[in-house]
Amino acid sequence: MINKKVYLQNYYVHSIIKLRVTLMYGNINSTTFSINPNKQTADFATKPAGQILAARNKAFERDITPEDKLKAGTGALLGTLVPMIFMMKKQNIKNPLKLKYGLSEMVTLSASSIVGGVALGMIGEDKKTNENKAKEGLFQFLNASIPTWIVAGVIKLCESSKNFNNIPGKIMSLAGGLIVGMYGAASVSNLICDPFDKRPDRKLTLKDCLINIDDALGVLVLAKFPLADKLHVEKFLPLIFTYCGYRAGKSN
Repeated sequence: MINKKVYLQNYYVHSIIKLRVTLMYGNINSTTFSINPNKQTADFATKPAGQILAARNKAFERDITPEDKLKAGTGALLGTLVPMIFMMKKQNIKNPLKLKYGLSEMVTLSASSIVGGVALGMIGEDKKTNENKAKEGLFQFLNASIPTWIVAGVIKLCESSKNFNNIPGKIMSLAGGLIVGMYGAASVSNLICDPFDKRPDRKLTLKDCLINIDDALGVLVLAKFPLADKLHVEKFLPLIFTYCGYRAGKSN
């Protein structure tokens, strides 16, 4: 027997989906979205709303294959290693673990790893997929760069202030800069990729927030926190940037 509450709930979700698809793609055949309330097997009378929305979102994605992951990983790794070689030559060192990272080095590594991951990830893909990969690459680059720029600038202001040139002041600047930077990067990316707001915005996800650990580690290095010097967190930056490029390159 049909659960009336579940049916009404999912009928409402169905109506919203139909309206959004109509607005995005024009008029559609209403029979495609018809619901027969007399059928106990009707999806909208039996499936939770979350499953329906998940199925709808899945329709806009493509499966990520092992080949996608291999191409993205190879490109991201090459995109990270090549500039590291030039940095080692410039700093006249032979051990990559002894590299010193400033703001320009971190931006260069993040950009090159993402470009490498996206470039190789595009090989053999159709035009639409490549367009979406490029957009994801832009999102990842801005998400990796803008927070670093903002926090680095704010920390410099802290260092010029008598009241905030201390560890608590820098930590507050770090937290505030990361939050403002991540949401600012998402807004800028959506504005560039979809200036006329024809598609749903690319939202920040938990993975996007976690990936900004590179910003936190990088800023700790730039700010010369005692903890950062003891842990040598700058050694992990290439790995984190490589993951940024890999994630952008395999994006579906």
